[in-house]
Amino acid sequence: MIDRPLPRGRPLGALFLAGGLAIATPGLAATIRVVNVDGPNEGFNDPTPVTPVAGNPGTTLGAQRLNVFRAAAAYWGAILESGVEIAVESSMDPLPCDSFSGILGGAGPQWVSRDFANAPASDTWYSGALANSLAGSSLNPGASDIGATFNSNIDHNDACLIGTDWWYGIETTAPPGSVDFYSTVLHEVGHGIGFTTFVDEASGSKFLGSDDTFMRFLEDHSSGLLWPAMNDAERTASAIDTGDLHWVGPRVIAARGILTMGADANGHVDMYAPNPLAPGSSVAHWDIGLSPDELMEPFATNSVLDDLTIAALADMGWQLIPLTGDPSCSGDAVQLTMGTSFSGGSFLCIASVSITNLGLLGIAADAAAEFRAPLIEVRNGLLVAQGASFTAGH
Repeated sequence: MIDRPLPRGRPLGALFLAGGLAIATPGLAATIRVVNVDGPNEGFNDPTPVTPVAGNPGTTLGAQRLNVFRAAAAYWGAILESGVEIAVESSMDPLPCDSFSGILGGAGPQWVSRDFANAPASDTWYSGALANSLAGSSLNPGASDIGATFNSNIDHNDACLIGTDWWYGIETTAPPGSVDFYSTVLHEVGHGIGFTTFVDEASGSKFLGSDDTFMRFLEDHSSGLLWPAMNDAERTASAIDTGDLHWVGPRVIAARGILTMGADANGHVDMYAPNPLAPGSSVAHWDIGLSPDELMEPFATNSVLDDLTIAALADMGWQLIPLTGDPSCSGDAVQLTMGTSFSGGSFLCIASVSITNLGLLGIAADAAAEFRAPLIEVRNGLLVAQGASFTAGH
């Protein structure tokens, strides 16, 4: 087994072997711990008084920011299976920005590992969080697994995205003139848990000569080659082959029915491959032409739709927490009885949906209700739908 530390998305540091493995319990929802590394009176510790907003009772700017991050961490934790805690170092610092454009944030694995016990593929790098989950033990005890930084310049500062502020509501729609911090944190943690490649897109070179689990599912439609089969020059060309760089993992292909645009006839889903290359954005995001928008697109859309992202994580090796309860799809309709909440996971049907005892929407337990939508998903006891209409019973 070989581990390697990583700064924000790029390899650095000495090669080392992990020792003193801590044994974990398999089959558990992941615990994602937010490690606040900001100093006093700044970032996540900013004492500026604020008014509570939807879903967020914090009364200081720092508390609201931290509440959002913890909610996003809990969301991912309820979807992913891991008996090893995932530590995320988090900070809010001034990042490049002007009145019209700016960097919202950045995140990535702090370290990677290959050839560990239970690794699905040999000679292949995995993000630290995924490697620990697959190994069933901590391969790098004491180390943080993800590093994440967000732009503190955005709030009430017309020199940075004029007229735009962070929105700190949790699982709510961001109002006009704001950027949803919750979906931004979900996006960046998504990179940290593995939605990224360690290939140098500019040179096409593999990290220390080995594949990574993300690149294994990248195919260039022009050549029909997967990235591991390409040489450096071919990967460089593929990274700017707009419209022809695809994700071809079986879980994503099975889920591509949610898209109205962005997948070919084989179910291969478009990845972001602009020409010229966009460092930090190219390859490791879904294409901006996907409809509906997905969470892991390169530009903020305030979308939290992440079905393809979750499917891609499963392609790469993540085990997903299944739903409890008894949801079922049958023909053109789905019947869900939701007397109790679901513990986690994701359930998706494209159909009209009838839901009884929908207490999760604040309806009395004995009320009848009908919820119809072309796309509906139940996540962690929450209902997410597009194009939906709701009629309450008596």
